[in-house]
Amino acid sequence: MIPFVGKKSARVAAVADVGSGSAGIAIVSFGGTAPSKVLVEQRGYLPQEKREPAQTASALATLLRESAETALKHYADKHKEPVSDVYAIVHAPWVRSKTIRGSSTFPEPTLIDEAIIGRLAKETLAQEQEFDKSAIMEASVVRVELQGYPTSKPEGKRASDIAVSVLVSECDKNVRASVKETLGAVFPGLQVAFRSPTRAFLSILRENHDLPKDCLVVDVTSEGTDITAVRQGVTVDHTVVPEGSRSILRKIASDRMPEETLSLMKMLAHDQCENESCEAIKAAIAKVEPDLAKIFGEGMGKIATRARLPNRLLFTAEDDIASWLQQFFSRIDFTQFTVTTRPFAAEQIAGAAITRFVDIGEQLQSDAGFATSLALVNIEGRDE
Repeated sequence: MIPFVGKKSARVAAVADVGSGSAGIAIVSFGGTAPSKVLVEQRGYLPQEKREPAQTASALATLLRESAETALKHYADKHKEPVSDVYAIVHAPWVRSKTIRGSSTFPEPTLIDEAIIGRLAKETLAQEQEFDKSAIMEASVVRVELQGYPTSKPEGKRASDIAVSVLVSECDKNVRASVKETLGAVFPGLQVAFRSPTRAFLSILRENHDLPKDCLVVDVTSEGTDITAVRQGVTVDHTVVPEGSRSILRKIASDRMPEETLSLMKMLAHDQCENESCEAIKAAIAKVEPDLAKIFGEGMGKIATRARLPNRLLFTAEDDIASWLQQFFSRIDFTQFTVTTRPFAAEQIAGAAITRFVDIGEQLQSDAGFATSLALVNIEGRDE
């Protein structure tokens, strides 16, 4: 990405990852082109129960503070280098993103520099009407086009026509304020750099040539899911679906313990479940799937109005439910939305797509969303 806001370099960073049912902190070291190293990681989870959004936000702030204080203590016990940067990646349903585009024409070919790009980006942002300006937490240039063609290095070239695509994300004001206050108390004197999962995904797609440039990116959190259509490496359409891993689990579990239900769903996804309990879970899944298909289908339909969606679907989710979600997205008939009218080819963003940027170790192998956030911090450090 080509930010038009200031960037900072750091050797040690505290990275907060705030979802809708959990909050965590990782303290990482990074430098040059080497993968970041996770020095300390701490995450807390809210109990499985239904809450009002305000109650959830308050409980998450408490979790975040506890996780941050514990992580910092463990870090300080073994390391002397001070934390010099603080990031907060906030997920759905607290955040929503969109890409806006602006263009300008010069009377004659003009030397393009950072000032011209930044000025056009700010003018484009000023014309944005849908998002609350006071709630915008990030705005960054994700593409520059000269004479109608995208270029990764526009500075120093001459053009009479220039266009910029700007990724804009807004965050729930109360959540943003509580995250900022919490991290400010644990890491005093440091500014919190807020980032969206969409920015993280775009950065990973840009840097990893093995991943598709046309795809549907799905970030599944506990109580919500962010869906983003990416075309030619740029986000085009976004929507948030009010359904996540925990809300899905509640519908399937009914009177069962969530842990038992998750275990059975995982076994079913790997064809390793054949007893009566498995049959009961199969029946429960079959009962709720039409409703889930309708909810996700409505979200996909909103972002397929401009153009049909790419067939490749990349997602992040908690490891316990990831296998089932992969089958759900691949098996359910969403073909009316795809460009080939064939089912989605769904896969979780994990493995080499992440480890080239961050050595996640065993503690984060089951948390693809958090690992994606850490990859973003590494990529931004390389760009500086």
